[in-house]
Amino acid sequence: MLRLSFFSLCLLAVTSLSFAADGASMNPDSGSGESKGAFGGPLMKDRPKGAKTEITAKKQATFDNAANLAEFEGNVIVQDPQFTLYCDKLKVTLNQNRKGLQLAEAMGNVIIVQTNTDESGKVVKSIGRAGKAVYDPTSGNITLTIWPSVQHDVNLQVATEEGTIMVLNRSGKSDTKGSSKTTIVDTGDQQQSKL
Repeated sequence: MLRLSFFSLCLLAVTSLSFAADGASMNPDSGSGESKGAFGGPLMKDRPKGAKTEITAKKQATFDNAANLAEFEGNVIVQDPQFTLYCDKLKVTLNQNRKGLQLAEAMGNVIIVQTNTDESGKVVKSIGRAGKAVYDPTSGNITLTIWPSVQHDVNLQVATEEGTIMVLNRSGKSDTKGSSKTTIVDTGDQQQSKL
């Protein structure tokens, strides 16, 4: 297993901070008035001060300074205080000035997991799965393709065709293009009426 050295983590710190900074301004708890959708995504929580991101890859880690590109392959795991990402391959492209993220692409068996606490104090887990996930920091969109699914607590939306596309936005909005099945579970207290 390849573990990133301190130098490599420094290179990717900008990437993690870009993910976090983009989402922090849209955090519903920050008083912006925005609300979370069915799946908040990994961009919805404020980044803790001094937060660290660790990326492990079992096959290889490649860095191309000229192209501002980092690639990780083989059971890739990204552990961050805001989310955990699992995939077969991760490709991260930084902006030309290396002060921000241009694009992040996770490919093969992609799983994005985020755990939050809702207003009532209940721990809620959100899970996105797909064959590919692309994060565009300009739009704030995470696009899930190749049999995508999104689960928020007990609610679930699953593609029923391989070509279905699910787009999650840092504002909490989601959009599904193509065939899907959505299951919503009513977990509220039900009052029985007497006739």
